[in-house]
Amino acid sequence: MIYDNFSNLSAYKGLSKGLDKVIEWAKTHKVEELPLGRTEIDGSRVFVNVMEADTRPEEGAHYEVHRKYIDLQMDLEGSEDILVSSCYTPDANGFDDAADIGFGDGPLGNLSRLGDGMFALFLAGESHMPTVSNGSCTHVKKAVFKILSNEYYDEV
Repeated sequence: MIYDNFSNLSAYKGLSKGLDKVIEWAKTHKVEELPLGRTEIDGSRVFVNVMEADTRPEEGAHYEVHRKYIDLQMDLEGSEDILVSSCYTPDANGFDDAADIGFGDGPLGNLSRLGDGMFALFLAGESHMPTVSNGSCTHVKKAVFKILSNEYYDEV
């Protein structure tokens, strides 16, 4: 996981082909001005979903993981906590290959707070629990960039 201010995003140029597309896109676009829903940056390789969500307590929440996509998440309004765990056990429902998502449990991991321009970047395979209540905010508007990992990038 990478946790930093969105204004520092260009420091991560070269990490992945898709992230480089996001970095270039961000030079001429303002994330906070995007409408709700999906905005394509490079077709299905790189896109951003802007959504609203209620935060939730960590009790009863599950980690999520992706195999093909990198997630770059940031809050546009409000704030949330995100937990990260290296010990992830998939649930009995397995992994949804079409949606590139699986859910599971694990011990409480490291905690980061989104909001105030901060982003969290999760590489494929890194389990994360987003939208956790931090006690001061119950609703967020957030942007989730979906970035296809290098090993799949040229296949699409």
